[in-house]
Amino acid sequence: MTNYLSIIVAAALVNNLLLIQLFGVSSLFYSTKRLPQAVEFALFNFVVLFLSCVVNLLIYRFFLIPLHLEFFRLVAFVATSALLTTFFLQIITKRFPYSIRQQGLLLFLTGGNSAVLGSTLLSSSSVLALSESITSSFGAALGYSLMIIGFAALRIRLEFADVPAPFRGSAIQLITAGLVAISLLGFAGLT
Repeated sequence: MTNYLSIIVAAALVNNLLLIQLFGVSSLFYSTKRLPQAVEFALFNFVVLFLSCVVNLLIYRFFLIPLHLEFFRLVAFVATSALLTTFFLQIITKRFPYSIRQQGLLLFLTGGNSAVLGSTLLSSSSVLALSESITSSFGAALGYSLMIIGFAALRIRLEFADVPAPFRGSAIQLITAGLVAISLLGFAGLT
């Protein structure tokens, strides 16, 4: 049990997709302008990221490797991620049409997001057992979602903070992202 908890902490914090691996960094700054939208975006991405990783990992290990078609993995991963995103987006559109209009194209682009594809490629090339790879995918999705929500809350606080004029806007956000990335590396000793 502690091994799986260690894998989750390592994937969510030490090897964070957004700030350490630098997958999907654009969504960190684009999708976090308001907290409710950031929470919706983070939840949507959590589900898509985790499901894509698991399904793609199963396809890779039980279909592509036995048939010696490993070179098709990127094409298969993109197609699977896009299909899962489209399917999940249709389910959400029926239940939350107002939310979908607010998010616009951003939710649809999740299927081709570099965080989804990067996490899938990392889990497919790892030497972990299947259950450990799935746990790592859960941790990666959790870390991605937590950073999206955390930066949305941080941007709200930065709007009212006394920041020197040259550092207002994107500059202080980038500096803050760098500081958070450095602080996440402090968790490396836990795993």
